[in-house]
Amino acid sequence: MKPRQLFTLILTASLFLGACGGGSQATPVRPPLKVAWVLWGGWYPIVIAQQQGLFEKHGVQVEPVFYQIYSDIPSDFASGKVDGGFFALFDILPLESHAKIAASQASDRVVMMTDDSEGADAILAGPGIASVADLKGRRLGVKIGSYAEVLIARMLENNGLTSRDVQFVNVDPENALGALASGTVDAAHSYEPFVSLTKAQGYRVIYSSADAPGVIPNVLAFRGDVLRDRPEDVRAFIAAWFEAQDYWLANRTEGDALIAAATGQKPKDISLVGIKIQNQADNLNAFRPGQDLTSLYFTTQFSLDFLVKSGAVSSAPDVNNLLDPSFLK
Repeated sequence: MKPRQLFTLILTASLFLGACGGGSQATPVRPPLKVAWVLWGGWYPIVIAQQQGLFEKHGVQVEPVFYQIYSDIPSDFASGKVDGGFFALFDILPLESHAKIAASQASDRVVMMTDDSEGADAILAGPGIASVADLKGRRLGVKIGSYAEVLIARMLENNGLTSRDVQFVNVDPENALGALASGTVDAAHSYEPFVSLTKAQGYRVIYSSADAPGVIPNVLAFRGDVLRDRPEDVRAFIAAWFEAQDYWLANRTEGDALIAAATGQKPKDISLVGIKIQNQADNLNAFRPGQDLTSLYFTTQFSLDFLVKSGAVSSAPDVNNLLDPSFLK
């Protein structure tokens, strides 16, 4: 059985048992919050919170919805198949920019920062490419329209290249190893744990998010109707999240074992290398206006400017309508 299939089976069973365990209790009025996620170290506290019963402790039912491919989440979020999801900040912005929102309808918003990628996103290359300069004229795998484009733009700019110097090939980061091994691309973007898997096959990192700190903050967003109709559930989710995060960081051996068992990985493969976790205090600092990438307001505007310049969106929404720190308090 594949690790992701195992995780789905375990999670489905736990949800079923939880639903059946309280036969004498009244059926919850509200359905579980469906929250999308993928294998990414900064998002593993959702496993801890689910396995340790922390969502129930804080009074909210949650159904974590696991995705094998990260790029499938934005469209499902936009269509309402999930109530919330974990994203690289950049990827939530086009959804809001393209949304046609009625005056009476609340907008989707970012309510929490989970972590910063500081090395866990990387550009990996095969033989003959020892540096970024060697990418000139080569094929570069990247998920077109995703947050990786910002990282790659920074990489090219810092090394005297432009987007015209490389040939972009649309490749999901989870499939970077396959694209490299098949010769479809000469280099490709990926994220952990897939970076480590690719490195283990002999490919080298020529650039990473450690070279562009602050460019890839990862966040939690909820749909506008959920924020409007179920604000207490969102607050409860965040409270459980921070408790799970604290537990994991204070009990790495036990926490890693829980995560490994749920996801089908080995405990030694559960890593936060290259990921800077953001706790509640960090969040309160990040959700403040500022003049550099330590401020989510600045980073959001930076990303919106990139989207407009690249033609991905025609106009940028107001940053203040995208970020909502009120649920952190």
